[in-house]
Amino acid sequence: MTIRTAVTEDLERIVHLFGQLGYLAEPEQVEKQLHAMRCGSLGQAFVAEDCGSTVGVAIVHIMKPLHVKGSWALLSALVVDDQCRGSGVGAHLLTAAERFAMQHGCSQIELSSSIARTRAHLFYEQNGYEEKRMRFVKFLL
Repeated sequence: MTIRTAVTEDLERIVHLFGQLGYLAEPEQVEKQLHAMRCGSLGQAFVAEDCGSTVGVAIVHIMKPLHVKGSWALLSALVVDDQCRGSGVGAHLLTAAERFAMQHGCSQIELSSSIARTRAHLFYEQNGYEEKRMRFVKFLL
């Protein structure tokens, strides 16, 4: 298995992986946002490739809050193909995201996870993450 930066050729597979978690993203939308993220040095998309197929994706963003010294990282997505879950792919993607965050001077990395994804919660806890607070969301569009 190889962890690498996502490229345009990965878009269809990334969209498929997002779909496995119920996110309906269009390839054009993903490509546009991936390009904007890279151009602004605001984050990175990593993919896990195994036997020539993209089997996982992790998206990490860099934030620079005004109220604290330094930067934070936000892991906005971590998806492993449902046929590959439990095989170590997620841990490798998580390590790549954490390494990227540390290289960008981040003091922490955070993520959110649906309350229904109890298996994912266990995975994050096994990888050193702690549940810290409630999350509030207001949809604007």
